[in-house]
Amino acid sequence: MMKRGLQLLVGVSLMAGLWLGPASPEASALSCAEPRKITEELKVSDIVFRGTLVSYDENADFMKSTYTFSVSEWWKGDLEKGTITLHPTGWDTFEEGREYIVFANAGKERVKARLCGNTGPSSSVDTSSLGEGKQPAASELPERTASGAGFGNLLGSVIEIIRFLCSKY
Repeated sequence: MMKRGLQLLVGVSLMAGLWLGPASPEASALSCAEPRKITEELKVSDIVFRGTLVSYDENADFMKSTYTFSVSEWWKGDLEKGTITLHPTGWDTFEEGREYIVFANAGKERVKARLCGNTGPSSSVDTSSLGEGKQPAASELPERTASGAGFGNLLGSVIEIIRFLCSKY
């Protein structure tokens, strides 16, 4: 009889545990603090330019994907070049044919846009505090590569929606 009562108590406890559900921790997402002032961002960036994305070479191996920009104005970096190639950070939302102001860092082997910085479409970045930029000496344009389609663009769209929603709250 005692054994039967113990089995009943364990059974009721298990059912109550399943009904109430396991305690789940709160989820949180990556968010950025307010970007630095443009002049501060200029100081901490290795490369700053205005350029149009002319190609995105989406590779199956994310680490080999690249963005190629045609540079129209330099504030910091290799001021003679007409193009620059960046590697994705995973949070980039660049679109081919669109002009951007890019604040980037040069790593050992890769140049990447700064995370949580002021990089963005040129129409939304006030460059007046950067001073006058320099036009590149060479204006070579790379051959267009096939535009990345599929998962990469979908991921970029989802990230852009998240950024938009985060800025609203």
